[in-house]
Amino acid sequence: MRLQTLPGWGLALGSVALLTGCMGGELLHRFTFSPKAIKPGQTTLTLRKGERLQFWNSLDVSYKPGTKLVFKIAIKPKDSGEASQVICDALDPSFTFMSSKVESPSGVRQSWKQARMRCSFGPVAATQTFNITALPAASAPMQAERLILELKR
Repeated sequence: MRLQTLPGWGLALGSVALLTGCMGGELLHRFTFSPKAIKPGQTTLTLRKGERLQFWNSLDVSYKPGTKLVFKIAIKPKDSGEASQVICDALDPSFTFMSSKVESPSGVRQSWKQARMRCSFGPVAATQTFNITALPAASAPMQAERLILELKR
């Protein structure tokens, strides 16, 4: 049996593959923070020897110029060992997808569908299970319509 290809399908499939590659590795966990009451999020993940965690976010926020927004991420081996803390600058990513930024003297409104932050964890020396706690923190009052942190392989 021979499959007939439709014009443009190869380009469409190639575009999807390229977009998926740009959007980072495999999604391991998504923290969705409620704009009404920001509370720490927790999860447990197993990383194999040599793996690292990448941190991505999705946000829609309004703030006064000069305000900082970070994700504080505590990573502790489940069995034993010392906890690591990773601080990620949420507003200064290395890559964004579907982003916008509107600045005025009174405020900034910034949003994007996906952004890879300039922070990571690992590679790990041996396969281990980790307890991970994440919390966003702003240096001044901030209005958040959407605030998501993603952990990717």
